[in-house]
Amino acid sequence: MIQDDFARAVTSPTLLAVYETWKTLAAGRIGPRRAELTPAQLRRAMPSTFTVEVIEGGRDFRFGFAGDKLMQFLDRRCPAPTLAGMKGTNFFAAADTLLRQCVAGKKPLISGPRPTTYPGKEYLEREVLLLPLSEDGVQVTSILGAFETWGLGTHQHAMTPVVAK
Repeated sequence: MIQDDFARAVTSPTLLAVYETWKTLAAGRIGPRRAELTPAQLRRAMPSTFTVEVIEGGRDFRFGFAGDKLMQFLDRRCPAPTLAGMKGTNFFAAADTLLRQCVAGKKPLISGPRPTTYPGKEYLEREVLLLPLSEDGVQVTSILGAFETWGLGTHQHAMTPVVAK
């Protein structure tokens, strides 16, 4: 079990398992290549995971795989092919900010637990983990994400997003 400062900030056991898999595969790099991640490595966490393609260094983002837990949370497929087409709600504006922080920092990021702003899901809190992936070892080319929810007020609140050092 990895016990660095970042791991201690993660409150969800599922998200922690995803982080530990990512950290092992990253092996000191900014992140593993997308092809290094397999469903077998993430098998228990697959319903909570998703991938995001970074477009033009973070100008926009395209969602790739989305696990069942995220799809059930959203209640439907995303209404646009990229994040820029979904802005207009606090939820997607916050997602854009977090994704940009992960790309710019080239480090893992954890946000939450905090209340969700997704319309119709305000009774939930969420914790989101974003992990950089890199095809060239220099730039973040995609992101592995993981997502967990709890009933509002049933989980200890964390502060602001935490970025790995």
